[in-house]
Amino acid sequence: MRNPSPNSGRRAHAVCLLATFFLAAAITTTTAAQDQTIWDGVYTEEQAARGQRTYDQECAACHLDDLMGDGIAPSLIGSAFFFRWSELSMGDMYTAIRTTMPQGAPASLSPSGYADISAYMLQKNDVPAGSMELPSDTDDLDGIMITEAQ
Repeated sequence: MRNPSPNSGRRAHAVCLLATFFLAAAITTTTAAQDQTIWDGVYTEEQAARGQRTYDQECAACHLDDLMGDGIAPSLIGSAFFFRWSELSMGDMYTAIRTTMPQGAPASLSPSGYADISAYMLQKNDVPAGSMELPSDTDDLDGIMITEAQ
């Protein structure tokens, strides 16, 4: 049996330290993503404007121009919005909208169209815009929590 060189212990220690560093970085990144809320500027004004145009074409017939709903279609703003979505993620909301709307033609819009409508809904609920567009990837959206207050 060969005797280990004096450097092999140092290499193993260095590898262990490097692995620990990357694990800590991954945990920190995951925690930061999970700590993001809608109040962190998760959409842009331009995206909300696109969302309003798509909403007007695809959603307003049932949810009305003011997003208050028609009595059958629910309100998408105010206490009704926050009662329905608080403590869920933007991914949950995006998936629900994409898989059920528009009524009679679910999933008929582009992924970015659904993200744009979601941005418009946030804007109408007085959630501030930021510098990055709301993504259409559900994995990214799952890291953004909907909360009623900042």
